[in-house]
This record gives sequence, C-alpha cells and structure tokens, in this order.
Amino acid sequence: MFCTTTHKMGTSERRAKEVIEKSIVIGSGTWIGARATIIPGVYVGNGCVIAAGAIVSKDCEPNGLYAGVPARRIKNLD
Repeated sequence: MFCTTTHKMGTSERRAKEVIEKSIVIGSGTWIGARATIIPGVYVGNGCVIAAGAIVSKDCEPNGLYAGVPARRIKNLD
C-alpha cells in the first residue's frame, strides 16, 4: 500500500485538518512484499527488498532488506 497523503493534527473538534500530499520514490530493482505499507514522503533506494507486512516510515538506503513495524534495515544485500 502506497499512502501519499497525510494531514496536520487538529483540535478535539476536528482532528484531521489540512491535507498534506507527499511523493513516494521507489528505486529501480526494488522488491516490495505483500501488504507492506509505504508512508508519505519516503524514499526507497535502488535494489531494496521490503518484507511482507513491513511499515516503511523512514527512507531506505540502497541494497538493504527492510522488515518490521516500523521497518528497519536488517541485512545488507549485494
């Protein structure tokens, strides 16, 4: 799932305020597993593998295996 919008936090009368759109960039040769979620504004570098079910909330440096909630680099790939 690629989520490209979020919103500013509002008051208790209306939590969802102004909508913010942010691009997601996926590098070449990247493999994204089933039901992974990519949060707005994230860059996933070339040659990455994103594990199934991972939630990617920060940029991913190239050639790494990222897994977990939130996703973190767990292995360097050749």
